[in-house]
Amino acid sequence: MNQHESRRVAMQGAFLANQNPKLTPAEVETKIVAVLNLRELSAYSKTVIEGVVEKRDELKGQLASYLKKDWRINRINQISLAILEVALYEIEYSKEIEPRAAINEALNLCDEFSDPKNKPFINGILANFIAK
Repeated sequence: MNQHESRRVAMQGAFLANQNPKLTPAEVETKIVAVLNLRELSAYSKTVIEGVVEKRDELKGQLASYLKKDWRINRINQISLAILEVALYEIEYSKEIEPRAAINEALNLCDEFSDPKNKPFINGILANFIAK
């Protein structure tokens, strides 16, 4: 599994975790392996899923700080939120990917899983984290 495929699995794990916030990282990993009919998770998928789940509140807080005045995190569609969480985790904590590449990968995930109209929103939010 290449890094893009691993990130795709991690994003789906983040989505699953957001649907049931009581799930532990291990439970998310077990469920995502079953749902996607995988033999096992890649090390990168596992790292990102664990990081996103464990730092969920911090990531959402950081994302919320860049939303427009009347927007709240719960107004973001769930796929876009999962994409944002994975990318922000990579920007803030991963040594395996450059921040600009994490944004590009997030936009690729948007092409695959979300409405392309969400790309400017995702790009705009994430750009704030590499401009600081």
